[in-house]
Amino acid sequence: MKHYIVLAALAVLLVGCTKNEEMETKEALVDETQIEEQIEEQIEEQSEASIIVQELSKVKVAKTAEELAEIPPGILTQDFSIESESALHWGGAEVPERIKEQFLEEMEVLTSEVSDPDIIFSSFLHYLGNSQYEYAIGRLLDYYPEFDEPLLPEPYEETEDTEQEAVPSKAIILLDASSSMLLKANGRLKMDTAKSAVRSFAATMGNESAISLYVYGHAGTQARSDKQLSCGTIDEVYPLGEYDQSKFNDAVAAVLAKGWTPLAGAIKQVREDHQSTLDDITVYIVSDGAETCDGDPVAEALAFADGNPERHVNIIGFQVDQQAESQLKAVAEAGNGTYIGANTLDEMTSQITEIWLPSGLDILGLRYSSLNIGMWPKLGAHEKVSGYASVADNTVKVEYQRLRSAAKLLVKKEMIDENVKEELFTRIEQHKEQYWAIIDDLKNEKSQIVDDEVDRIEQKIADYIDRMEKLHKEKGNVIW
Repeated sequence: MKHYIVLAALAVLLVGCTKNEEMETKEALVDETQIEEQIEEQIEEQSEASIIVQELSKVKVAKTAEELAEIPPGILTQDFSIESESALHWGGAEVPERIKEQFLEEMEVLTSEVSDPDIIFSSFLHYLGNSQYEYAIGRLLDYYPEFDEPLLPEPYEETEDTEQEAVPSKAIILLDASSSMLLKANGRLKMDTAKSAVRSFAATMGNESAISLYVYGHAGTQARSDKQLSCGTIDEVYPLGEYDQSKFNDAVAAVLAKGWTPLAGAIKQVREDHQSTLDDITVYIVSDGAETCDGDPVAEALAFADGNPERHVNIIGFQVDQQAESQLKAVAEAGNGTYIGANTLDEMTSQITEIWLPSGLDILGLRYSSLNIGMWPKLGAHEKVSGYASVADNTVKVEYQRLRSAAKLLVKKEMIDENVKEELFTRIEQHKEQYWAIIDDLKNEKSQIVDDEVDRIEQKIADYIDRMEKLHKEKGNVIW
């Protein structure tokens, strides 16, 4: 009986607790509903103008070239082209008709409650800012002069045991243009460094060998959806034949790094294209990584050199990791060739030269080469820097004119008065001068890099010439 009484008491207690919990839950729901209603009321009470002002707090003004390159486009101008955003209108650019109505609608809301010139100026940048800072400033930021490193081979002492690799009758260069070549090394894109080495190498080999240039990894993108396209595209961009510096350099310049790395496919393509010839062929591969297209480059190198001791696969591995280097070494060994590891452009060019003591005529050629580097290439590099800086300046000028036009338009529509307009003009002028100063500093920095590079190369050639002349004199050679 006592058990029944206890159970009954527990039941009553549980029922009571359940009712209390239900009441607390209902009260909690009521509280949450009230909070949500209060939030909604606050949102409704917040004016459209105050919402715009909150958004304008995110507007940034650049203080460095890197920040300027990251300035987002205006909300209403984001689809404007580089042509329109860098084309000056000296008569005074207007707010374009296609965005004028929407701009006035936004400004009518803002100026109905706000007259602060700083806020209105921020709204101008928000809606009308130039859309091409990333392109215009980015080009100048990324620029590095492309002076080819001179090939300056070190002399060797001839003995009966001296073995020197014969210059091939056909030299085929394979240039890796996979997406990893877009990474920077020593302040330059790896692709630019590789291109420079290839140009210098071809200029030397082209004196005695027929030259060809294949590229791979230049199609599609690194996205998995583009793998088949990228892995299946290997192109001979400079057909095998006599070396023509202008045409060869144009072919190199047109190569863009983009996708995957079909190293095996590239070696196979060369083998198939030249399987009917018995001539000696040496393949020179410039790459920064291993196969990524599921091929077997070791097997392909073995097939290329199989049965022909005058066929070689030489590889220049540029800043490769340990795993990639292991594969590239195996490819070179299978292809009866040599692997060279390099971390800088200087290492790449110094290690792929033919070993010889330059004659007096060669030294005269180097003197001419030194003078030539200091003239036309230097002038061309400075012109390129000035051209990039001019486009960057123009983007600022276009924005400047558009913002002034916007201020005049608001006065005309009676959204602001003359005093506010003059305040805006002052801020717009200061903004332009600040950005022009950033661009001018960057231009000077890049121009100094050009001068420093020319001085470095000229000094390198001068030191080499002096050293070679001394060696000739020590041997009793008459070099002039």
